[in-house]
Amino acid sequence: MKRALRSLLLGLVWASIWPSYLAVLALAASLGPWPRSTGVLAATILNALALGLLARGVLTWFFKPEGWAERYLEMPPSASRQFRGAGRVLTLAAMAMLVPAYLFLHGEISHDGRALTAPALARFLILGFEILVLASMIYHLRPSSALMLWINPDVPTEPPASADVKAAHPASPVISITRSPLGAVDSAWATWFCRRARTINRLIIAYVAIIILFDYNGYTFAARRLTLGGVESLVVFMIAWGVHRVIGRVIAWRARSGLLTYRIWSWTGAASLLSNRPQRGASGATAPRAGAVDVVADEGEWARRLARLSTFTILAIGLATLGWIWGIDPTLLKILSEQQLWTVSDGSPERMPVVLGDVVKGMTAILAGAALWRYMTTLFSFTLFRKMPDDPGIRFAVVTLCRYAALGLAVIVALESVHLGLAQISVILAALGVGLGFGLQEIVSNFVCGIILLLERPIRIGDIVTVGETTGKVDRINIRATMIINGDNQCMIVPNREFITGKLVNWTHKDKIMRVSIKLSVAHDSNVDQVVKLLLTIAQSDFDVLSKPASSALLEEIGEMGLKFGLYAFVADPGLVGGTKHRISKAIQERFAQAGIVISSPIREITLAGIPDELTRILDVPRWAQMVGGRVDPGAAGSPAPHVVDSPATADRDRRASQN
Repeated sequence: MKRALRSLLLGLVWASIWPSYLAVLALAASLGPWPRSTGVLAATILNALALGLLARGVLTWFFKPEGWAERYLEMPPSASRQFRGAGRVLTLAAMAMLVPAYLFLHGEISHDGRALTAPALARFLILGFEILVLASMIYHLRPSSALMLWINPDVPTEPPASADVKAAHPASPVISITRSPLGAVDSAWATWFCRRARTINRLIIAYVAIIILFDYNGYTFAARRLTLGGVESLVVFMIAWGVHRVIGRVIAWRARSGLLTYRIWSWTGAASLLSNRPQRGASGATAPRAGAVDVVADEGEWARRLARLSTFTILAIGLATLGWIWGIDPTLLKILSEQQLWTVSDGSPERMPVVLGDVVKGMTAILAGAALWRYMTTLFSFTLFRKMPDDPGIRFAVVTLCRYAALGLAVIVALESVHLGLAQISVILAALGVGLGFGLQEIVSNFVCGIILLLERPIRIGDIVTVGETTGKVDRINIRATMIINGDNQCMIVPNREFITGKLVNWTHKDKIMRVSIKLSVAHDSNVDQVVKLLLTIAQSDFDVLSKPASSALLEEIGEMGLKFGLYAFVADPGLVGGTKHRISKAIQERFAQAGIVISSPIREITLAGIPDELTRILDVPRWAQMVGGRVDPGAAGSPAPHVVDSPATADRDRRASQN
């Protein structure tokens, strides 16, 4: 945007160089030693030439090939060429018709000290210029013109003409429509306007025809007023359209720069600080990161919202300017604003009147607060967020606090507008205090705790927390409750009071680095150094394991069943823990088998002290089962496996029988 404004200012300065010389000559002619009538005539002609040359220079520079209009307003060359030609014709016609008409009307041409006036000739010249303007508008606003094809959103984009088409029709001009005049800030009302451009053009032509009829029938003042208002309205429309396009370019540039920044981070390897890492599919190709889709969606969403906000703002300013141009009587507005609606008491015996203007001010404040509430994220995404750390928790806290501050300020201004000050508000709050103390105690407590969460920030958006028996990822911090997404993708609504008064574990408060712990046991005769070295090699070879903090492996205990080792590695995000643990465990099983390291498992021998008759019938134990000293004879034919289950009930019965 800075480049566009600088280019526009430089172009205006360049176009005003020669007109400035003519203006200086006009001043010198009016102050020269020759007769005053001669000096006034020369000054008038030179000033008119300066204005005509300035208009021609500005139009030529603005609509030249690859000029400001094509570069910054994305106007197609055919439309800019049409504007350039129409501007030149009208400028020459104005110099040839309006300047002599002005001289004849004001008697600036004199002979022998007597002013020469020709009102009829002046009116004829003015009428001729008006007819020429009407003919030019009819020609340039026809449905097949480049301007109308560019405005019409239903016209498809035309590719450049091929060599065969040019050879077949060498004399016919080729109009290539490449862009819409709405640019990156398309909106419903603008599309509606463009679809009805033909009807609007007819109304404009009818408006010019009415001016000509008024002037022809002698209503000169009405014709001049309509002409002046129409020209000023056209200038306002062109300025609003140009600002609309420039803002659209800036919004599009901001959106592209945000996406480009994300891609640069991805290419340089800094994307590990973001939510997800790129994953490889079965074919080995890198799949797009889920966070990239979120970034594109976020950029597109705030760009659309900001475009909509800019459109409404430009529309409101334009309507206010048109009202000022067409002379909406301020006295009428003042009378309406002073109409009394009701009265309020300010504590004194006299009651203060509330007029319509006060109500309008209050409604304006409420609407402004609502607009700030809705578009606060959009405005901050465009301005402040690009200078802040890429932390969604900080951004959410800033936006939420600013939203409530803006809404509170709007409510205070609205109440002050209708003469409800803090004294009157305190009475209402005192009346509501009892109800808040009993019925809404929990809601108020959660509200205050929500403010504390946003200010202290013990939890942030995206943190992994455990509060009570709930563990999950913080998705949103509202003013009353916080939404947590657990491992089953369930949305848990937790009151804010639980985070302040209860026991809170924030797994990612300091950073998002998480530790992956893997426990295993190997045989007693295993080489400890070999096991530790192999575990570290497996951990360091995984692509999700960080080099800092470094991974560690150590012998933790000499157990009954084997040597117990622990492997500890670190990943950049809690979402990577499960996949990393799976890959490392699988690699441990494979590499230990190759190295001949036995992963120990508990071996238990169960001895049967005796089998009761009831259990024998249930299990259908064969009759060959012989009890020898409380043990199953393993040598019996067809006997089961040597593992015999102890039966405490049977052993206790046998012990009591032997004692008796």
